[in-house]
Amino acid sequence: MQYNKQTNYFGGNMSLNFLDLDDNTRQHMALEIQYDKEHTNFYCSNYLSDHGKTSWPSLLEEAVQYDDAWLENEIQIRGLLAQFYTKRKPKSTELMQARVPITAAQTLAEGEFSRLYARGLCSAVLSEGGSVVEAYRARVSTNPRAESEAIIGKQFSAHAVLNDLRSNPGVDSALGVPPGPNSGISLKRVK
Repeated sequence: MQYNKQTNYFGGNMSLNFLDLDDNTRQHMALEIQYDKEHTNFYCSNYLSDHGKTSWPSLLEEAVQYDDAWLENEIQIRGLLAQFYTKRKPKSTELMQARVPITAAQTLAEGEFSRLYARGLCSAVLSEGGSVVEAYRARVSTNPRAESEAIIGKQFSAHAVLNDLRSNPGVDSALGVPPGPNSGISLKRVK
């Protein structure tokens, strides 16, 4: 299968519609990866194998030139997912081994590329003299969550979002932007 960068389409996987994924944003995404390297700030999902965790920073560097659909495909074809991961038993402090979900590559790729894009966009907006970004729906949803719908159109301080995402790698951010995995919500420049 061939990836088509113009349509953001790879096989059956469609990328999120990142409205401001331009060269300047991509450059700032690369700078954010450098920031993570300097601060040992990469999120390494429990879904990744040991090899996947080691490969993650360089894979993100490559992904800056593409999108989340490309990243999802690369996670799969490079065999970066573990078969099992450790998690807590429901309503217990005991740990158990669970099978990595079949949707893990998509969830990880969408979530982490979206966070990297948001950081890059906020950094780019700040470098351009702007100060605000706006939430929008980056993926069509037939049954959108109320909390996702409530955030659409809201404006946020680019500086606050950038610092929030840097301070909370891989977990829910304090501002909730972008909201959790599979929300389909992203950020754009305020025009």
